[in-house]
Amino acid sequence: QYRAVAQVGTGHGAGIHMNVLKQVVASIKEGDALTTVSLNSDNYRPTSTEIVKHLLSKKLGGIYITTTRPSASIIADLEKIKADLGDLYFVDMISLTVGGETEDPRTMFIESPTMLESVLLNIGLLERRIKAKRHFVMFDSVNGLTIYSESRVLKEFINVLANTMRLRKTYTMMLTVEEQTSDDLASMLKTLTDRYIENTDG
Repeated sequence: QYRAVAQVGTGHGAGIHMNVLKQVVASIKEGDALTTVSLNSDNYRPTSTEIVKHLLSKKLGGIYITTTRPSASIIADLEKIKADLGDLYFVDMISLTVGGETEDPRTMFIESPTMLESVLLNIGLLERRIKAKRHFVMFDSVNGLTIYSESRVLKEFINVLANTMRLRKTYTMMLTVEEQTSDDLASMLKTLTDRYIENTDG
């Protein structure tokens, strides 16, 4: 299943976003079901929001799963870059834990980041609300789950998520922060995903 690593050269600002974006678009066109996108911490937030903005502009609906930042913060970032949020929904695994805003009608709030089985259930519920014919799922980030779940549990969850999304023919992106990703986690993601896009120096 796994295809050759697409290495993205390091540049500045928009150059990084465009390089990664081209790889994501190619991944979708070539029929991948599950892609890992590994971004360095400096470019992580701007690049991830640009990917979402671009896919929404192509009339895809979206489900954004957040494990590390409250969905209200991500919505604010997307509004800043004028993304069309009309068909974007969230599964928020952190706001109830840290006492963030939990009133947004487009967001499903999960009580604890350890409740991994709730993620698939909530994706299924949100898929019914999406108006677009095609949609994507963005998982931000896998690193966030390593804080709360042991490696074996996380591997089982990613495996189930990957196979479920393949059966549903839903394009899914697993985001990772390059500096926080152990060799074991990177190896697991390369095994389970169709493509592994990463920033490389040089």
